[in-house]
Amino acid sequence: MAASSLANKRILVVRPLREQDAFLALLEQSGAAVTYTPIMHIEPVTETQPIENLILEFAQFDMAIFISANAAEIALQWLDQYWPMLPVDLELFAVGQQTAQILRQYGCQVTCPHIQQNTEGLLELSQLNSLAGKSVVIFRGGGGRQTLGDILQQRGANVTYCELYNRVIQPDNLLLAQRQTQDIDCLIVHSGELLRAMAEPADVSMPVVVPSERVADMAQQLGYQVIVVADNALPESMHRAVLGYFKAAEKA
Repeated sequence: MAASSLANKRILVVRPLREQDAFLALLEQSGAAVTYTPIMHIEPVTETQPIENLILEFAQFDMAIFISANAAEIALQWLDQYWPMLPVDLELFAVGQQTAQILRQYGCQVTCPHIQQNTEGLLELSQLNSLAGKSVVIFRGGGGRQTLGDILQQRGANVTYCELYNRVIQPDNLLLAQRQTQDIDCLIVHSGELLRAMAEPADVSMPVVVPSERVADMAQQLGYQVIVVADNALPESMHRAVLGYFKAAEKA
């Protein structure tokens, strides 16, 4: 069924490169003709002294939140240098299952939302409801959304950001991807930042698959008319959304 729905469908993916990319593998196994053009790359922060200072103070925090897989991977590299054993009383949280899995492979106990795997889902966790006097460090990329930190502060937490990397648009790849949208059946965009970089669609009827209602709203504002919203950004969820769209299109 999957192969018949996606067979030879021309699908463009533009997110940053990940090793052993499970999502690309699912698309290819389903018979899709996948074009992968990463328009952004992850660049670790070069001014490392502030990061080092925060890592040395890691045990002083009550909670640590990891926003993304990149944040978890880079943070663990830092923590491994200074903390042979992580503080046992510190609670760890991840926004999504992929990020949580990276931490668990390292041996960490970590909590993450199971259904709504984003900032809003994380904020629904009971452990984050009442935070008076709690100290929270958020590991993330530079220039990320302020929503999480702002709401945690409203709930009484003292919030510190540890910005580990920057997301850098690759101009040549961006221009290439924008040209490629003229000859595809579906665009897949994993974040609002990637969507903003791609800008207005060349063809407003081209379907775009996004991981959340927030990114869907951005797509609508940019002029996309066919917007498919996955349950979350997990490979299986994004793949299910793509598959569901083309199955429905076959029956129409």
